[in-house]
Amino acid sequence: MRLSSAMSLFRKGMLVFLGGLLLFLLWSAEAFFGRSDFSGPPFLLTVSHGTPFRNVVGALARRGVITKPETVILWGDLLGISRAIREGDYEISGEDRPFRIFWNLVEGQRYYRRLTVPEGFTVAQVAARMARLGIGTMDRDLSLMSDPAFIGRLRVPSTSLEGYLFPNTYYFSRGTSPREVLTMMVSRFWHVVTPAWQHQASLQGLSLAQAVILASIVQKEAGTAKDMPLVAGVFLNRLASGMKLQSDPTILYVMPGHHRLSAADLKIDSPYNTYLRNGLPPTPISNPGAEALHAVLFAEKVPYFYFVSAGPGTPSIFSRTLADHDRAISRIMKNKRRAAREAALRATK
Repeated sequence: MRLSSAMSLFRKGMLVFLGGLLLFLLWSAEAFFGRSDFSGPPFLLTVSHGTPFRNVVGALARRGVITKPETVILWGDLLGISRAIREGDYEISGEDRPFRIFWNLVEGQRYYRRLTVPEGFTVAQVAARMARLGIGTMDRDLSLMSDPAFIGRLRVPSTSLEGYLFPNTYYFSRGTSPREVLTMMVSRFWHVVTPAWQHQASLQGLSLAQAVILASIVQKEAGTAKDMPLVAGVFLNRLASGMKLQSDPTILYVMPGHHRLSAADLKIDSPYNTYLRNGLPPTPISNPGAEALHAVLFAEKVPYFYFVSAGPGTPSIFSRTLADHDRAISRIMKNKRRAAREAALRATK
């Protein structure tokens, strides 16, 4: 065979090889970067210690997340992915490309559960949400929230964690214990309530525990966030003058499931009845957010001793005297009756 013929065959062979290699690389790229056939809701993939890489790929392929499992297994072995995946729980969705899934498996980006604690939630409401996520049971979680030894380790100056479970959205892995979740929430409280804020409480004539109690009431009482510093100022004025706080939410705190108070309810014999007892209730009545805490610690100096709101989201009307306060209540009731009549009229048309 002449040299020129040999070179021609070599070039053809190289072209075939390079063409095949290119097709293989394109095929491999599609295996790792292509969209999956999975269109269902996100699911949890659990990778136990020692689970073979081939089994993990097979589980994903059966769901349609991986469309070319043998190619993925080949590259997984070549690149060392098969020996580097970590155990844990991983959330998989149809939006995840295979390369992102395996990146997470190697980095150990585990699936995180989400617990959202809104401003004003009580410990009972927090415990109920924790239980729904499988974090202990409601009874055990509530018991832990009032455990003196646990409370002491968290430096909480109260008889329960009420008021100190900072409202926020928390993420944690499936195996996180109730103790760890509660510690996370209280740690967030101490992150927000800095030493400077704690010093500010003393400038208001309050201990930190008293400031948190008052903030929990402000959280429940203020119609809007903008009203919070004014509402806090009203309560501070009443405390300073020896007046009773007369806060409905403090009584409702010991009446689970109730949303309105009757005249008889105002006579309930309880340390949380601020219509009968002077000063603050013994503990917070909710878990206040940063705005309510800031409102108490940096409360505005106001001339008011009374306020009333038509409801959440409605600005409060502030008054200096009881007579002005009564007129404000009458005005709100009149507006409510008119709105009800108009709604009834529209319903008949």
